[in-house]
Amino acid sequence: MKNKLVSLLMTAALIVLMTAVNAYCGQPPIKIGITQIATNPGIDAIREGFLSQMKEMGYEENVNVKYIQTNAQGDNSAAQSIAKSFVNEKVDLIFSITTPSSQMCAQAIKGTTIPLIFGAVTDPVAAGLVKSLDKPEFNITGTSDKWPIEAQFDLLLRLVPGVKTIGIIHNPGETNSESNMKEVEAVCAKKNLKTVRVAVSNTSEVYSAAGSLVGRCDAIYVPADNTVISAMESVVKVSEKNKIPLLPGVSSGVETGGFGTIGPDYFDIGVESAKLADMVIKGKNAGDIPVATAKKYELFFNIKSAKLTGVTIPDELLEKAAKVYGDIEPAKAATKKSRRKYKKADEKKD
Repeated sequence: MKNKLVSLLMTAALIVLMTAVNAYCGQPPIKIGITQIATNPGIDAIREGFLSQMKEMGYEENVNVKYIQTNAQGDNSAAQSIAKSFVNEKVDLIFSITTPSSQMCAQAIKGTTIPLIFGAVTDPVAAGLVKSLDKPEFNITGTSDKWPIEAQFDLLLRLVPGVKTIGIIHNPGETNSESNMKEVEAVCAKKNLKTVRVAVSNTSEVYSAAGSLVGRCDAIYVPADNTVISAMESVVKVSEKNKIPLLPGVSSGVETGGFGTIGPDYFDIGVESAKLADMVIKGKNAGDIPVATAKKYELFFNIKSAKLTGVTIPDELLEKAAKVYGDIEPAKAATKKSRRKYKKADEKKD
């Protein structure tokens, strides 16, 4: 009797399990299109943060979610084609990284029901993506990576007190860049700093543009400009060769060079974007979800680049930094462990 009861229970459990499996298998995976305008540490970190958080929330690739990951490689025409292909593929949701890709996707989804989640759009309102940060509308929402511009220049003035003129390279064709530049100019004017601006239209022009700033500025600032950020190595080369202090606006760019900055953690931008995507997948209208903004800012430093450009970073700031790149004595400053999964800072072992 006992064996018969056990057998019946096992059979019942198997039936329940098979029913659940069949029901689950009947549901096709959620199809998510991911697009980024180019390859650079910050953009890549956003994508990795998004994928990591999605997995943490139970979305398993090729099980209950399918990702279509694309990269426009700095080509706006390619970004436009990618956006249209997502619509043709009838994806369930789009995650677009940076302003240019997000604008292309926003245009492509008009007249469809496909929701759009953006990541790292500096000014979503100026970019025409949302009506307001609190009430986005258009079936679009996302995460802004608005930088603490004034705090960044306060850091520059603290570490390079004699600076008077700031050299800036930017692409006037980028909405995010122009929006960012307005704030940069306002902050510089407030702090009695002059600016020398050099315009570029693509990454191949960045090195010569940086070279044209030699002798015309006391420090170089890299704004929220995808063209320039994607060619950060060119700016670093000119900066270090000519001993011009470089302040990258984007925190992820400090790994490449520049003495340091204060800014958001880009992996976390991706994490927050994934949380918004989860809300939409579970039934909320994207346009009803307020845009998330970076609230936590951290210090990032590059010891090697700082030394090459004559910048001394006090131990008290190094100890507070979220990440320090380059050779540094652990006794003087221990780089804090970061939740980011992308490239780690160089650290000496005892």
